[in-house]
Amino acid sequence: MSNRQRPLNRQLLLLGTVPAILMFFVLLIFFTSVRLEDVRKDLFRATQVVADNLAPAVEYAVVSGNQAALKQILERTLRRSEVAWIRVRDVNDQVVGLEARTDVSPEDDDFFVFHSDILQQPLEIDSGTDFEWFEPGLSSHSGALRIGSVSVAVSGSRLTTQRQEIIFTSFAIAVSVLIVTLLIINQIANRISRPIQNLSESVKGLIDGRYDPPGRSSQVAREINDLEQNLTALAYHLAQLRDSRNKTLESTERARERAETASRTKSEFLAMMSHELRTPLNGVLGMLELVAEEPMSERQKDYMQTARRATEDLLTVISDILDYSRVERGTLVLEHRSFNLRQVIENCVATHRHECECKGLDMELHFSSNWPDGARVRGDAGRLRQVLAGLLENAIKFTEEGHVGVRAEWLEMEGGSIYLSCEVRDSGTGIPAEHLSGIFNSFEQLDSSSSRSHGGTGMGLALVQRLIELMGGHIRVDSNVGSGSAFYFELPFEQSGTDASEPGERFIAPPAAPALDEPTSDREGPAKTLNDAPLALVVEDNEVNQRVASALLRRFGFETVSAENGDVAVKLVTESRNTYDIILMDCQMPVMDGYEAARCIRAWETAHQRDSIPIIALTADALPGTDRQCRAAGMNDYLAKPVRKEKLRNVINRWMRLPDTQSGAS
Repeated sequence: MSNRQRPLNRQLLLLGTVPAILMFFVLLIFFTSVRLEDVRKDLFRATQVVADNLAPAVEYAVVSGNQAALKQILERTLRRSEVAWIRVRDVNDQVVGLEARTDVSPEDDDFFVFHSDILQQPLEIDSGTDFEWFEPGLSSHSGALRIGSVSVAVSGSRLTTQRQEIIFTSFAIAVSVLIVTLLIINQIANRISRPIQNLSESVKGLIDGRYDPPGRSSQVAREINDLEQNLTALAYHLAQLRDSRNKTLESTERARERAETASRTKSEFLAMMSHELRTPLNGVLGMLELVAEEPMSERQKDYMQTARRATEDLLTVISDILDYSRVERGTLVLEHRSFNLRQVIENCVATHRHECECKGLDMELHFSSNWPDGARVRGDAGRLRQVLAGLLENAIKFTEEGHVGVRAEWLEMEGGSIYLSCEVRDSGTGIPAEHLSGIFNSFEQLDSSSSRSHGGTGMGLALVQRLIELMGGHIRVDSNVGSGSAFYFELPFEQSGTDASEPGERFIAPPAAPALDEPTSDREGPAKTLNDAPLALVVEDNEVNQRVASALLRRFGFETVSAENGDVAVKLVTESRNTYDIILMDCQMPVMDGYEAARCIRAWETAHQRDSIPIIALTADALPGTDRQCRAAGMNDYLAKPVRKEKLRNVINRWMRLPDTQSGAS
């Protein structure tokens, strides 16, 4: 394990142990050697003292030759000392006395021998006395006469034994001191590392979201105390931040719930508005369409066209609001049909030409010289028409005199694709430079005052921009105040041959779930032919819409029966003797709605093994998901109000073959 991975306690213990061990060996060697030297010196000194003290004691015995006295002195000295043996020699170096311990042989070499001369001190006689004890020349030094020597031996094993005792004692004491030192070092290390470990646990708790302040340690270093205080302050600060974050999250969650509630409310409002507005519009447009087929004067026809155009304009506003909501939520699905691009542009311009003529404006339309004849492309013709119509309506609205022009250019790309480059230019009032950046913002107008000269929702250009971007294109604007505006947009399309090679329109389903206006596999089969007296059931709570739907069906050769809600419709199907060939079912009705009525009818058909009656949903709810809801309820097809004659004919033809005589009946 590397130093970085060792715990702090172990590192501190190691840091204190290594010097302690080194000190232990140094002191052990030093003090042991000193003690050994002292013991050796003491032993040698003591033995020499014995020899020096013994020499005067045996002086008389040696001089007198008293062996008994000499032996007694030597035995007593041997008994009271630690010497191994004692040898006494006379002046002629002859052994006159020898005493040794029983287990010692004086001939061995393992002895340390110390010598001392036996001196005979002269007697002090009066100076007048002329008397000589010894012959001149026999004394070892002036004033004393050497009469022999004493040899005292101490065993080397004695020194070895003491040396071992000293080493053992020193080692035991040193080990004891080392253990005590290590215990003290360990205690100090724990006192240092434990608060740091506690701080580490506290930091880990902070990381894990536990903002409890760390415990305060006693008798710690000032730096650790400061660190504990700072960590306590950090824990308090993080706890405050957590509480603030929780409050923010709670506030955000409440805001999100309010936003979701507002979004649901908006969707419900749009659905309700769509239903409430489309339902009467269905009656108005249906009646206008029926009246238009009656003989009328030119003035009446003009009035009729004006009323119809105004109603369709109102329907356009409703559709724009719903389309904008779909685009914002990402639920708008584009079609991918084959259509004549030039014809769509020409028809859209022609639709607005009358409005230009009424204002005294010139309407110009130019196609590029390389535009192929009868060229068809694949895409969403309806959304292209909606984009171009939005730009034309905006140009006509803000142009009081002059002209409105459309210029379209065919740009071929690789891979069988083309770009439509289109310009819509007018000679109107123009747009100030400071407002150009917000011209495509939702619900925004250049003049929002109550006295503005032009009305509108301020949503048209915003929807145009989002539709263009949804189709993969882009749009820009150039404008100067007083000289008009020019909107440029480009859209990609896939080439699809010409009118000669592809005379009819083919539908290619988008990648989303199939709509209800396509036959489903479980209902698909040979469409039945109408009987000579075909019967249709119209389920509609609005009396005007009942009359419109019934009138349209009668023009197709049907006899009709009306029901004001789903409960009545179920009873007419299950209890009446009549057999209905088709049912037009409104979705939102009192008592029982169309969804529940369709489920009841399907359940009755299954229980009684009856053939399924084609049920066509008629609803003013044009929001996404309505088609799936209708399919889930057991309905076969779907038509959004207002219902047009040709659309109704096409849907009926998918489920039963209308003879030409009947389809054109009046």
